[in-house]
Amino acid sequence: MSNSRKRDATKNWSLLLAVLLITAGFALFMFNLRSAKLSASPWEILFNPDLTDIDQVAVHFSLLPRFVVAIISGMMLGLSSTILQQVMRNPLAEPSTLGIFSGARLGVAVAMLWFPALFLFGFTLPALLGASLTTGLVLALSARGRFSPLNLVLNGLVLSLCLDALTTMLILAHFEDLGELIIWQAGSLTQDNWHIAILLLTCLAAAWILAFWLCRPLTMLGLEEVSARALGISPARLRALALLVAIVPAVFVISQLGVIGFIGLAGAGLSQVGGARRFKDRLLAAPFVSAGLLLVTDQALQGFGAVIEIPAGAVTAVLGAPMLIWLLGRQKNAPVAYRQSDLRMYSHNPRTSFLVVAFALLLASLAAVTVGKFPDGWQLATGAHWNDLWQWRLPRTIAAASAGAMLAMGGCLMQRMTGNALASPELLGISSGAALLMIPVVFILPPLDRTQTMFLATLGCLLFLAFTMRVARRSAFMPEKILLNGVAITALAGSVISVSVLFGDVRVTRMLGWMSGSTYSVRAGDATVALFVLLVFLALLPFVRRWLVIVPLGASAATSVGLPLAKARWTMLLMTAGLTGTATMIVGPLSFAGLIAPQLARLIGVRKPVAQLVGAALLGATLLILSDWIGRTIAFPWEVPAGLVSMIIGAVFYGLLLVRR
Repeated sequence: MSNSRKRDATKNWSLLLAVLLITAGFALFMFNLRSAKLSASPWEILFNPDLTDIDQVAVHFSLLPRFVVAIISGMMLGLSSTILQQVMRNPLAEPSTLGIFSGARLGVAVAMLWFPALFLFGFTLPALLGASLTTGLVLALSARGRFSPLNLVLNGLVLSLCLDALTTMLILAHFEDLGELIIWQAGSLTQDNWHIAILLLTCLAAAWILAFWLCRPLTMLGLEEVSARALGISPARLRALALLVAIVPAVFVISQLGVIGFIGLAGAGLSQVGGARRFKDRLLAAPFVSAGLLLVTDQALQGFGAVIEIPAGAVTAVLGAPMLIWLLGRQKNAPVAYRQSDLRMYSHNPRTSFLVVAFALLLASLAAVTVGKFPDGWQLATGAHWNDLWQWRLPRTIAAASAGAMLAMGGCLMQRMTGNALASPELLGISSGAALLMIPVVFILPPLDRTQTMFLATLGCLLFLAFTMRVARRSAFMPEKILLNGVAITALAGSVISVSVLFGDVRVTRMLGWMSGSTYSVRAGDATVALFVLLVFLALLPFVRRWLVIVPLGASAATSVGLPLAKARWTMLLMTAGLTGTATMIVGPLSFAGLIAPQLARLIGVRKPVAQLVGAALLGATLLILSDWIGRTIAFPWEVPAGLVSMIIGAVFYGLLLVRR
């Protein structure tokens, strides 16, 4: 038995995968060069081009730099993700986790609308400013907690989602004015000189040298902080230095090329499932795997250049996601398991917290039903006015409360099942499945009514639920595989949506509005279904209370007390899927409530499993009711999607509670 385990541990073919990917990318590059019908060899064009030949000039100053930039930028993103995963002890960490991509997007959007002078040197300056300010804010918020992994993950992700909500609001309000932002954020590798290649190569060399210099202390930090301190290592200082080494390459890439998502995470994930178990091995393999993925994607896209120019960043997940899902299905062992930090954050009297949250829910419900904005100002609905309005407002309020509670419970279940603070309901891929099915519907079919939209969303949820359950069953319900599989599906949906947005069709705003989450078209029947499903799952909680306590402790603890771990995880996964799928059908793919509500419940001191789920449900319901009410009044007579408002409100509440700590 020990010999077989030893042989499995020594199988590391991640570098072989990198070589195969880069070789495939080089073959595609040579094929693209052959179609150009050059009169000289590529080596001659590289070192001594004929500047009177337009084809040689195009190859020397465009195609060759693009080839090099694809490799260098892929390596930088892979290196950044690998270091961040080690520092944060989380297999889902990547540059976007710290808000780098979101900050750059918002910086470019704000500059386009109000500070056009910043575009004197193109997109570089506003993107650099946005990414740098966001990173600085995340580090400042995390410094108080000595850069603990949990603080970094939560602060970065909450800020990232909040900034994404602001950017989406600007796009919905100024769709025509921000057309260039939509193209830029897709991430293009198009080049017209060697300047960016040289700049990125210099940054990569410096970051890689520093990364290998920090390799040994970071390896010790990944085990236990006590062991690191015993060796004279300061965990806070080491994390701060490692974060800078990881962040700078990502900031340089996004400022020069735009947003290229998933490549870093895919490279790190593929290197893990390829056998790179040690941090040193991943530090070597992940950058080359990421480089190969980006190179193959970009060179394949150039073959379609005569039809339409599609930025590589928009479709990176189209190649990486299926490959990651396939390898996860073939892998016998779990990916690298990172030791998670204690999720308990703030001690308080839970009874007092429950009373405060319940009172806030009651006030929010009353305000949503009785207070509104009209053409002649604010009004309180009473008497005959109430009779006219309650049939519209009450279903929306019940649906918002039920959806928020279901997503919050789904987030709690996911985080307890996986032991990962980044886990949220959409990581099952169910919401993304509904979105993937809705994309062709928006472009092909005429506008659908409520019943038809819910039917198609339900169909998408069921299809991807079946796929997720199949993957989970094959992996014996290992949390790491479930999360990585969900991330891959979500990234794939994001790539398809990004490509759809590039066409500039106004119908895309319908898709963005639905994906942002809204109760605009909710009917009384929808609210009744949502409330019934919520009550059913609340009634099931006492029956899984023991599992909720033991499963987060790990496989060894579950086995020692005779708990059927696979059955418990399967049940929790099915409950999460039911909660998430129902909420998605009613209000769209709202995910933020599922991430932030469990964290808010912990911050107010609710720790016991069932109490935490109920507390998170109350917080999620309050958050969605407030968001829906604000969304329909803040820009009257237009409506702002509740999902976008909830991100901002949730981030504010999270920040206030964090300051109180």
